[in-house]
Amino acid sequence: MATTNSEVFIARTADEVWAAFGDFHGIKNWFPGLEDVRSDGDARFITMGPGMEITETLVSRDDGARSLSYTVAAEVLPTTKYVTTCSVEDADGGCIARMTAEIEPDEIAPMIQGVYDNAVQGLASNFA
Repeated sequence: MATTNSEVFIARTADEVWAAFGDFHGIKNWFPGLEDVRSDGDARFITMGPGMEITETLVSRDDGARSLSYTVAAEVLPTTKYVTTCSVEDADGGCIARMTAEIEPDEIAPMIQGVYDNAVQGLASNFA
């Protein structure tokens, strides 16, 4: 199993950033390149382009710890495991927003690393 880690410093309070990052169904507000997001309970259905639909299902959430985790499934991603965790922690002068993923097979990790690097930068740009 491979693990990715994407993070960004944001010069805002952790609570401010968590309000956006922790809004599971509000991902389109900060994640670049999403065409459409539909929600149904603990699931969201994301369209990233023609034939590229992803289903993400919330599996845990802890607002006190500013952390949530969800599974990711897509026909175009042949994974046997794909779990993402989004979290925010206090830091001097602001906070660190982080997206990590546990992925099998390992070969998919470099692509996901790039996607999540771009995503946390998109989040940060909302607070610039």
